Amino acid sequence: MTTLQERRRRTTEREISDAALRLFEQHGVDGTTVDDIAREAGVSARTVFRYAATKERAALVPHRDLEDRAEERLDSLDPARPLLPQLEAMWRDLLAAFDDGRSDAGAQVLRLRRLMCAEPSLQLAAIGLDEERAAVLADRLAGLLDGDALTARVLVETAAAVLRTALDRWAQDHEAGRPTDLVATYDEACRRLRAVVA
Repeated sequence: MTTLQERRRRTTEREISDAALRLFEQHGVDGTTVDDIAREAGVSARTVFRYAATKERAALVPHRDLEDRAEERLDSLDPARPLLPQLEAMWRDLLAAFDDGRSDAGAQVLRLRRLMCAEPSLQLAAIGLDEERAAVLADRLAGLLDGDALTARVLVETAAAVLRTALDRWAQDHEAGRPTDLVATYDEACRRLRAVVA
């Protein structure tokens, strides 16, 4: 159960992230300072830095309810069954929650992915964050694989590459004015992976 303090923390985190994304869209990453983000979010610059190490990271705060959902799915992984299909099912479930950009989380991700195409520093920050998360996830999977860190890392990197590819294609299609279904795009990317490695 989420405590009142945790709910407040999540609200502040979300407000900072929303402010950063809005300003990046209006003025670009280079045209936005941490002080600008703080002012827009109604907090101090120190508070921004408490939640994000850089201004780019401020826009990359995840939706915590989806993070909680991912944690639950990770806790239910069955090491007796192939892990890649289980990871794919987990990502599919989370992508479905984006509701093709109509949910709050989906709209944020779509805006971020579109902005990343024009803002290399934001893209680099996202890659760095993905790498940190991949390392944590690989450690968890290694525990399910009797300490096989190499297999765990290959699984995580493979699943992450397909996920990123689907998200980028989805954002590019929206940017080009031909919106596509995110889950269908992800499923197609998974099919392509299986066809390549078959």
